[in-house]
Amino acid sequence: MDFVTMGMFIIDEIHYQPPKESDFNVMGGAGLYAALGARLFRPPPSSLEVGWVVHEGHDFPSLIKATIDAWETNCRFVPTSSRPTTRAWNAYEPNGFRSFRYMNEKVRIDETCLTSEQLQSKTYHLLCSADRCISVIRGIDRKRRELAEADPDGVQSSSTQTEKPLFIWEPFPALCKPSEMGNFLDALELVDVASPNLDEFCNLLGISLDLAQPSGWSLLRQKCAELIETRRPELVLVIRLGGKGCFVAQADYHLRLPAYYDELTTNQVVDPTGGGNTFLGGFCIGLLEAGESNRGQRFKQAAVYGNVAASFAIEQVGVPTLKRLSPREELWNGDSVGNRLKKYRERLAMRVP
Repeated sequence: MDFVTMGMFIIDEIHYQPPKESDFNVMGGAGLYAALGARLFRPPPSSLEVGWVVHEGHDFPSLIKATIDAWETNCRFVPTSSRPTTRAWNAYEPNGFRSFRYMNEKVRIDETCLTSEQLQSKTYHLLCSADRCISVIRGIDRKRRELAEADPDGVQSSSTQTEKPLFIWEPFPALCKPSEMGNFLDALELVDVASPNLDEFCNLLGISLDLAQPSGWSLLRQKCAELIETRRPELVLVIRLGGKGCFVAQADYHLRLPAYYDELTTNQVVDPTGGGNTFLGGFCIGLLEAGESNRGQRFKQAAVYGNVAASFAIEQVGVPTLKRLSPREELWNGDSVGNRLKKYRERLAMRVP
């Protein structure tokens, strides 16, 4: 399996400023959007290489179930008939800020929720606290060792269960603050990629960055370099910048890529919710498809895939519309992923260094 997200699935209700009417039963959650990002680059039958877990409460809408089924992913539905599906309330304030709160108790995902196939994934996406990140990674490692010991000849596995997968971690936003730096640094010892957005990165370090100024970019590079030097040279930091794209930092390499919809094309952006999660799902697939390229090129391709994936997530409220043209050909919001990837690469080739 290529990708598994440990993020949750949530059903949202979204309230806007008048006179716009509210939306109900909107598919949401980090798990949904991360799975979307990977699924965009994995049409059937490769779509089964995308794994995730959905807790299906007694109120789970049939239309949402049909939408998920149509993606043809390796989604494990866990019936929770004794309770409703995890739901959240969202409201846009006049300044554009989106308030969020859970409407019922959330059901989190850990290694015990995964199938044997999902435990053999090449990449894992996590959005959680540093403590939970460490716990889940150790749990996945333990489960993978147990699988390998139970099947020493690899009869039931097409992959080596003991091979270390890649862990891509989004720190939990509310815990990105200076007092959590010690825990954050501990988690960096286990993850391959850490990806806060710019606000989370600044909040964690207790700094402010103005990327409208060259000094802002210089400080961003400096702080990323210091974190990598503090932990280990193979660590990669991917700072998500919203409409400004992303910044990828390694020990000996850094890269800034623009968003697919940059600040000049914001009219295409309907709702940025889930864009970052979708970015990281696409990022994982791009990383795998880069193969044995040099390290800088691998993570550049991953970021390219991530930016293209995010563009599909933010064109509407909820998820993009899938249209199947043939068993191997499909459109999302009327566009093919391959076409959008080609256009984005052409734009990058035309950029002045």
